[in-house]
Amino acid sequence: MKKRYFFSQASEIQEHLFLIREVGGRSVGAIRQHGNIRLLLNYCPHAGAPICKGVLTPALLCGPDQTLALDPLRQQLRCPWHGWEFDLESGRPAFESKMRLAFLAHELEGEEVFVWINRLSE
Repeated sequence: MKKRYFFSQASEIQEHLFLIREVGGRSVGAIRQHGNIRLLLNYCPHAGAPICKGVLTPALLCGPDQTLALDPLRQQLRCPWHGWEFDLESGRPAFESKMRLAFLAHELEGEEVFVWINRLSE
């Protein structure tokens, strides 16, 4: 069963820098992306690494003429263990795979951020 937990004050969540907290027995990371708050499990779907401790990089895009370009507005999160990269907007890896980052539902009440997660013991 999902439960609602207090995560942080909204002002604590920054652009380009994860805030990591233990909530309901789970490690959860929060970041602002273009002003919007995103929360996700701090867990790489590839090998279980603490993904929110990874590096944010601009996405590498391939144009219609097969040229490569970096897109600074579209961020990738690189896993600290094996270097797998995931799109921070969709959660999808940079290559074809069914693995995804686990984004979490959250609510903003005034300045307080609450997250909905399954407790680890359930």
